[in-house]
Amino acid sequence: MICDAHVHVGYFPRKGREEPFYYSPRRILGILNRAGVDEFIFSSTNAVWDFEGDAMHREAREMRRLAGKRAHAFFWVTDEYLKRDPDLAKLPFFYEGFKLHGGETPWLEHPRLLSRVLAVARERKFPVQIHTGEKDDKSANPISGYLPYCRKYPEVRFDLAHGKPAGDVPRAVNDNGNVYVDCAYCSADVVKGWLDAGAREDRILFGSDIPVQQRLADLPLTAYLRKTLRGFSSSKIRFENFRDFLKK
Repeated sequence: MICDAHVHVGYFPRKGREEPFYYSPRRILGILNRAGVDEFIFSSTNAVWDFEGDAMHREAREMRRLAGKRAHAFFWVTDEYLKRDPDLAKLPFFYEGFKLHGGETPWLEHPRLLSRVLAVARERKFPVQIHTGEKDDKSANPISGYLPYCRKYPEVRFDLAHGKPAGDVPRAVNDNGNVYVDCAYCSADVVKGWLDAGAREDRILFGSDIPVQQRLADLPLTAYLRKTLRGFSSSKIRFENFRDFLKK
């Protein structure tokens, strides 16, 4: 069994094209199917312009129609969306978690907003995926900035996506009972480095981050995902930890 904790649909920059390319639910599901992925968490990059959430809701419904219970929809929350729905009360029932990205919303500069989202996650028993690592403007967005919130909300399960900087991963997952890290856009060697440094294997999630790879290179995503998966033999990383993160 294979579970991918980090997948996207929606518009995204693509190498060689002037305009953002649309990665539809059908296109992304086809890639996952051909690579042998059984279950996956997905969110929509359309959050950067879809401040009402309507386009994202339609995509999530379509992915669920196509993939059924294999697909786990996380709603990408932005500060612009919160202006219209401060308590996240208007979201359709089918979302299972939240996605936060410091690139379009500088969450660490807005602790009240971040706390509001995490309080809702706690109330709804939602896990939260948070992008870590350097943003497009080269500013930092490190694991360490989010750990105080992980400790403030121990009931919430956090995926500190990408695990940046890599040296912070072992302590983050070992010292916090609610913290996971996915290896989206990380090589198997990076994950081996985490484990060699003592990181708990049961807190590492496989993640691909497709289709972000086509932003930087003209490559076939199915082949990329198949090759990446060959580097991970651990059943914990391939699927067991995913089920635990979602509490399925």
